[in-house]
Amino acid sequence: MCALAVLGALVAFSAPADARPMVTKDMYDKRYCEYLFINLGPSGFYADVWNTFGLNNCPEKLWKASDPAALAKEMGALTVKLNGPRHWLIDRAQITFDPKAELKQGVKRSFNGLKMRRLTTGLVPTVDGKPGLPAYTETTVNRTTHFTFSRRHPLRVLVSPDGKSYAMQAFSQIKDPTLTEKKLNGLASRLAMPAGWRFEVRKLRKDLTLRTVSRTTVLQDEFENTYQLIG
Repeated sequence: MCALAVLGALVAFSAPADARPMVTKDMYDKRYCEYLFINLGPSGFYADVWNTFGLNNCPEKLWKASDPAALAKEMGALTVKLNGPRHWLIDRAQITFDPKAELKQGVKRSFNGLKMRRLTTGLVPTVDGKPGLPAYTETTVNRTTHFTFSRRHPLRVLVSPDGKSYAMQAFSQIKDPTLTEKKLNGLASRLAMPAGWRFEVRKLRKDLTLRTVSRTTVLQDEFENTYQLIG
């Protein structure tokens, strides 16, 4: 079962016309971590997502000191998913915060010295009533973002049996702490992909921007690397 990391930097509720965007550049291979505070609401499990990016590079000492039980108690959550370390594979992002969100987005706070920003809240995918999502399984999320992949870097892509392509937007060191950007091109030999799936490395002739308004489709592989549907 793929972990709740499918939410990390993926889910954001659709934003109204007066929402304010945050633009971040030079993101490629930059490290970040997240806390996902899980609670149960009227529509099911949801996560309150906090992210280190733009504030620090998720210092290893502080990250390893993370105590999920203590964090859950501090924030009044049922449980906490430690989502990281992760590294971006996009070069530029524009994320639109909703100023009318019940839990204010974009606010900052420190968790035992680790500074984070609240990105969003969102519903958590469930299987048989439990939080989680199998690898290579699509899920639809609501968000308003522009993610730009630079032509200067390889584009790593999962292709489904029916020909749909998914661009890797971030790689994870959760399952394999030794995974690096340089090792991603050889990932095909390590993935236990279902029949008909394949992993490709593509060279972009121009920058690729995936613009999302309200909804998009995402999935993960078994290493918790995250991908967004192209097109």
